[in-house]
Amino acid sequence: MPGDSGSSQAPGGRQLTLLDCFGLGVNGIIGSGIFLLPATLYRRSGGASPLAWLLVGTLCALVALCFAEAAGRTDRSGGPYRYACDAFGPHIGFGVGWITLVSSLLGYAAVARGFAEHATGVFHPGEPSLVALGAIVLVLVAALGLVNVVGLKPSAGVSDAVGVVKLLGLLAFVGVGLCYVRAAPFHALPVPRAGEATGLFSAAFAGLFACTGFEYVPVPAGETVRPERAIGLAMVVSVIGATLLYAIVQVVAVGTSTDLAGAETPLVAAARSFAGPIGGTAMAMIGVISAFGFCSTSALVVPRYVETFAQDRFLPRWLEQRSERFGTPVAAVVCSSLIVIVLAVQLDFTQLADTSNIAVVVQYVSTCVSVLVMRRRHPESKGFRIPFGPLVPILATLGCTLFMFSVARGEIILSVALIGGGLVLGLATRRARRMV
Repeated sequence: MPGDSGSSQAPGGRQLTLLDCFGLGVNGIIGSGIFLLPATLYRRSGGASPLAWLLVGTLCALVALCFAEAAGRTDRSGGPYRYACDAFGPHIGFGVGWITLVSSLLGYAAVARGFAEHATGVFHPGEPSLVALGAIVLVLVAALGLVNVVGLKPSAGVSDAVGVVKLLGLLAFVGVGLCYVRAAPFHALPVPRAGEATGLFSAAFAGLFACTGFEYVPVPAGETVRPERAIGLAMVVSVIGATLLYAIVQVVAVGTSTDLAGAETPLVAAARSFAGPIGGTAMAMIGVISAFGFCSTSALVVPRYVETFAQDRFLPRWLEQRSERFGTPVAAVVCSSLIVIVLAVQLDFTQLADTSNIAVVVQYVSTCVSVLVMRRRHPESKGFRIPFGPLVPILATLGCTLFMFSVARGEIILSVALIGGGLVLGLATRRARRMV
């Protein structure tokens, strides 16, 4: 195995179950995106926008199948980083893992900021002060960090509970809203804003941000019971289920809203149109809970990236320290939480989404290609194997590559800089630790 840590199991033991993996998948995928992006998809593809969710969801399902096979070939934590290490060596693996870590930190910080803004908007309408936002972010991130220090199971339990609440909320939105859907809006043409492209592919590009997150599931593989089974199943089922749910949510949003194209909070506006002010407020609360669920999942996953890099000597040794009492990566939790708190008050969500999509596509392509490489090196696998030979990994790779054509040049340059900076830092740390 790559790296210098030979243990296949985390010091705290294997505590995560199949249900916990489903919770990670649901919370990783269903976050803020589905509450904010239906308006964007409608502007770009009009009444055909539900099909855009099916398009991007199909791509993510193909990628999830590749992740499922890769997960069955190792029982160590790290996710895409681990797969890239196994296929291409530790240096390229660290490059993939580094941008994944940076994207995860930025995503956690952005959604924590969004949680604070939504929370203040629900209870105190108006422009929130920076002090109020900062206080809410501090309490949120510190509380989730404390839960992660106390133990993995409590953190996973929070993730499971929040996942159930957000699913019930969206299912209620769909169940009631379908009774009020009108056919006329589905004949509408795109109504893009200045600078927005139109068409199903353009809408699917925008929807990618809401369909990612299933790649969080394999990160704590070393702490999962029967990871070769639980991780793959949780990823594939989560992606397919979320895609179908998104398409139906879009149907309700399009068929019930009076001005979906101009709505800043499209699901809140749709719920208000068919369920009145109480329905709108309830949907806003579900949005807050959904953001909290994403943050709880990020709080669990991000420290595992940090710890894994430290174990493989790409980050300082103290970051791999675990609590003797709780068996959790306390140093990595504290460090990542502090970084998130600092970032959360200075983040631009739109730029984050674009950069995050690039980072996600990089790790998706890397994992799909890794599957082909690992098959050649090790034809036998104890876990799941994708049928139809190399067809699925190749289609997934081509699909991800096509998505890159929708990304602005500035975000690509930023992502390349992040990878390069991370490689320099990681290689320098690795060399310094070998000399000690």
